[in-house]
Amino acid sequence: MNKDYTQSSISWIGSENSFLDNPTVDKLNHITIGRYGGNTTVNANKNEDGLLIWSCPEKTWEFVVLLDAHSSSESAELIINSLNNNKESIFSIMEGPVEILFNTIEEHILGIFKSEEFITACRSVKGESSCLICVRKENYLWWLSVGDCMLFILHPDLINMGQTLLNQRNFYEWIGRVNTFELTIPCFSSGCRELRTGSNFITAVTDGYLHNDLNINSILDIYNGEDLSESVGSFLTKLHHEQTIDSTTVIAWCVENDKTAAKPSK
Repeated sequence: MNKDYTQSSISWIGSENSFLDNPTVDKLNHITIGRYGGNTTVNANKNEDGLLIWSCPEKTWEFVVLLDAHSSSESAELIINSLNNNKESIFSIMEGPVEILFNTIEEHILGIFKSEEFITACRSVKGESSCLICVRKENYLWWLSVGDCMLFILHPDLINMGQTLLNQRNFYEWIGRVNTFELTIPCFSSGCRELRTGSNFITAVTDGYLHNDLNINSILDIYNGEDLSESVGSFLTKLHHEQTIDSTTVIAWCVENDKTAAKPSK
């Protein structure tokens, strides 16, 4: 790696800092990170979310991992450590041409998760985790999803068509002690989307906010705010005031795409 990424990376698991009763918003360059562990007055007592973010200093790409574990944070920690152990090879892929990037990164990540070393390590952890990995480079966004973390692209073209959620939430699907990569056929979803022309707000979120009778459309409150950090903070503060028990983690950033996106023929 020739570039200095020390100011463009972060990793965290909820057992390190639970953010109980403490909606918190941080920035990693152009990426907004919101973390909230739940309200202790309704017996919230742990945070088992996790994240790993790498981004290019020139903002040409982001590699974002969002995790929602249960029973313990051990599975989230294992996934983060395994990806960190492959940082050099992942960065090398990210710096390569976009034409081959997404096929290559999917093959590489699946190779990590299907390895005997990783599968053996999963057998020894307590609990399992949903895992969402999303990669943005130039005007494309790719994702790999195991479980029920959510990924949104918010743009007027898509919102007007009723399209906000990018991936399908899948229940009974995890990585860890119960591990999709130990099945005869591993189950996950992946895909790639072209960004629309203009401002694209990419948002990844764990599902704790849904446990308080909010629905997926409430993510639009983040998009509709004038300042991304303020709107993420308001979103999490609302969860605290409404005595949400489950943890919620939000990762959001805006990508300005000056290329012409596909449109139907006239």
